[in-house]
Amino acid sequence: MSTNISMYFYHLTVADDAGFEMGVYNSICITPNLNALSRKSLIFNNAYTSVSSCSPSRSAILTGMPNHQNGMYGLHNGVHHFDSFNGVRSLPSILGENGIRTGIIGKKHVGPERTYPFNFSETEENNDINQIGRNITNIKLLVREFLRSNKSEPFFLYIGFHDPHRCGHTTPQYGEFCEKFGNGDDGMGLIPDWIPIYYDPKEIKLPFFVQDTPAARKDVAAQWAVMTRLDQGYLIMGYHFPVEEQTYMIQVLYKIF
Repeated sequence: MSTNISMYFYHLTVADDAGFEMGVYNSICITPNLNALSRKSLIFNNAYTSVSSCSPSRSAILTGMPNHQNGMYGLHNGVHHFDSFNGVRSLPSILGENGIRTGIIGKKHVGPERTYPFNFSETEENNDINQIGRNITNIKLLVREFLRSNKSEPFFLYIGFHDPHRCGHTTPQYGEFCEKFGNGDDGMGLIPDWIPIYYDPKEIKLPFFVQDTPAARKDVAAQWAVMTRLDQGYLIMGYHFPVEEQTYMIQVLYKIF
């Protein structure tokens, strides 16, 4: 088979603050779809980042350079306003120069635009972050839109889930991890493709590095609830990609410690 880059389809998924909360890492959190993926994947049991923060980690993934080389020293948003250097060449820019159509759906959190250009862009920059990063039905429909507009051309699609990131500081009405967002209760909205799974804090198995307190158990139980939403989102999203040997599915679930 030819190794011409233009022949392939590329899909990169990044989860926001996901780590050991899945079966492959011996968690009892219910993630059957991610577990199935892990059985045919390369699993990293030891992985490191130069900065345990969101934008620097994303910039490293998309440029192949540590943040002190690409310029993204801190968070891209708000008062922080960090950017990568203008001259840095990222994965979407390199692929675009080689005839690969690029798209991003979900959380982006890097800049500037000239360094991270995408042909198709539905992110927190032009959508509500929860709708674009946690509403798995909305994500599914946008994946479908990208693929239909793409036809048979080679593509690179980056999907940035916002789950299981904490959200109580911005939208506390949805719970500490937005575990109520879209569950169908009054005022919570409805995500049709999500079947909520909730956990009893008393039955949670805490990681060894987390102090065993009622507050910690409540937090982890809420986090696991949105991990199951992420897991279900991965399943319905995967149905839409071309099933052939030239499609490469790359999943990155990174942990901020």
